[in-house]
Amino acid sequence: MSLLSSSSIATQPNEPVVRELKHRRRVISDGYLRSDELWEVEAKMQDIKAYDVWRDFDGELVAQDTPFHDISVRIALDDTFVIKEIEVCIDAHPFPNCHEVAPNFNSLVGTSITSGWLSHVKKEFKGVAGCTHVLELMPVVATTAFQMMWYPLSDKYPERAKLAIHSFSDNCHGWAENGPMMAKIRQDEAS
Repeated sequence: MSLLSSSSIATQPNEPVVRELKHRRRVISDGYLRSDELWEVEAKMQDIKAYDVWRDFDGELVAQDTPFHDISVRIALDDTFVIKEIEVCIDAHPFPNCHEVAPNFNSLVGTSITSGWLSHVKKEFKGVAGCTHVLELMPVVATTAFQMMWYPLSDKYPERAKLAIHSFSDNCHGWAENGPMMAKIRQDEAS
């Protein structure tokens, strides 16, 4: 079901509109190369209200500008994108049992962040086995790992990089088989 009809057109209001901030979601993700030659990604998500909230389950006050959700995922992986360590922290949460699912994600150790990994994660941790917000961080973790590791690993393993580039074809508009990037790759390979 679409929220917009096929005839809907986005327009700007004629007059300036005053907006009042009510909610801020912060997602930040950093990537590191560790001294033990593993790669590490830390992703954090916070939901912060611009007003006081009393939690439903215990009536405790979550003051404005204090995280309602404060959730983080840290992974360490090797050059082949195999997860060697994972840590999930659920430090602020609205329900008393939210944090209990954090250890469930330890089963991702040994999996590889490659094609199909996100589907596996969504299937493995659907429903009460997981946490919606931890699952929202998994694509962030995966793309941060890829962005962090691509150029250094391309230099370290140039043949592997050449093979990988062709798997990107038609995965998004920028990598369209008939687009300028793939045309440049074909041209470079021909020369």
